[in-house]
Amino acid sequence: MASTRASPACGNCRSRRIKVGFSLPQKFPSLCNLLRPRCSQCARAGLSCTGYRSQSDLLFRDQTKSTIQKLHASSSRVTKTNKHPTCWSLVAVEPTFNIEELAQKVFWDNFAILGDRCRHWMDSVAEDPSSATTSLTSVGLAALAVVHKDPDMMDLARRKYNFAIRVLTKAIIGDRDSGIEQSIAGSFMLSIFEMITCDNHSSPHAWQKHVHGAAAFLGYLCSANGLPASPVKEIIEICYTTALACLISGKTVPHFLLELPGRFGAASNTSQDNEDPLLSAMRLFAIMGTLVNIRGLANRCLFLPSQLVVLAIKTDQALQNWGTSLPASWSYHKLSKGPQYIYQDVWNARMWNYYRLARILANRMIIDNFNILSPSMLPFKLQHGQSYSTISLLLQEIYMSLPFMFNSEQMPATSLPISSSLFFTTTLLQSLSELTDRDSLIQDWSFPAYEVLGERFDFTKGIVMQNLY
Repeated sequence: MASTRASPACGNCRSRRIKVGFSLPQKFPSLCNLLRPRCSQCARAGLSCTGYRSQSDLLFRDQTKSTIQKLHASSSRVTKTNKHPTCWSLVAVEPTFNIEELAQKVFWDNFAILGDRCRHWMDSVAEDPSSATTSLTSVGLAALAVVHKDPDMMDLARRKYNFAIRVLTKAIIGDRDSGIEQSIAGSFMLSIFEMITCDNHSSPHAWQKHVHGAAAFLGYLCSANGLPASPVKEIIEICYTTALACLISGKTVPHFLLELPGRFGAASNTSQDNEDPLLSAMRLFAIMGTLVNIRGLANRCLFLPSQLVVLAIKTDQALQNWGTSLPASWSYHKLSKGPQYIYQDVWNARMWNYYRLARILANRMIIDNFNILSPSMLPFKLQHGQSYSTISLLLQEIYMSLPFMFNSEQMPATSLPISSSLFFTTTLLQSLSELTDRDSLIQDWSFPAYEVLGERFDFTKGIVMQNLY
């Protein structure tokens, strides 16, 4: 595949090597004028016009066959001049590349939030594609459309998105025992579609409905088929993203999700030396999910302010204990040049930012309830001041982690200026906007990333900002 200056002429004119032109037919009678339903050349020849190529076909052209032919010709010339030819030979195959295959590659290169396991969830049977396949294809198409500002491509992406919705609906009303894992992945990936296609005319929180759908599918899987023997990153990502969606919407995290850490043997109040990083992540989720639920119930006036302050202080201490009990593989450091932290990998950086978000939530609850405490609770006044300082420090740490995340995912030459870090960053910032000063957040979050990445961050920043208003 390569980007080429492909001819937009109709199929008949391309086969007859007739060029495109819009001049008067008296002066240049042998030009394809692109008229519909058939051009002037087809009309003169009495042919049925075969139609024109789409914008995506003009943008991307399959050159597999011509490349193979050139290689064959080259190898033939070498064979004639070489008395001792080598033993290898080329095997020509029919090119199978199309725009949907390109979209799937774009997804794997940039948006594989659910990891390699998602590849096993895909159904390769074209006649009956899974929701995972259709969903990730719609995301890849949408990413191409956004980057290239191609309305035709976006129309194709939205049609694929609608088809994925129909596949999911069929899974809900049909036999859900088959393909339930594909449905989980498919629903989650549609939340990415909603985010990268968000504009000033659509809701920046539309992604939540698909995340809640993925969580519901996961709950069905828990009750019907059980879980794998150990936690996997895909399940952990769905758990955390669901917790963020519940925090933003004021809902409570589903009970079956809060039970998962215990089912995996990761109780929130225990730690072990050299603990599996996935179990450590599940322990953090247990604390964070419980804290989100406390806040949701507090909004319904089910707790006294004094109770909330005590619970928030205890939870913040539990979070700090979690951070100090981690193995050395979780460590990170600050670069001497540039405002950024360096982590072992992007997933590790995400977990640390979930930790920071949970602590900001705990300290926000302390601040919000302190002013209405009774005089007997005045000893917590010192904690009140510390909470303000803690939130400010944690916000800066989150902002300084973003350059590493975006830079790590944009290093491959095939990457787009939008990636899975865009999805993570947007959900995180939307959550933080519920807990901190919104105007300051919008103004400050991108400074470290822009200082490190420069102008190449402009495109990604623009999409994130669309989801913050």
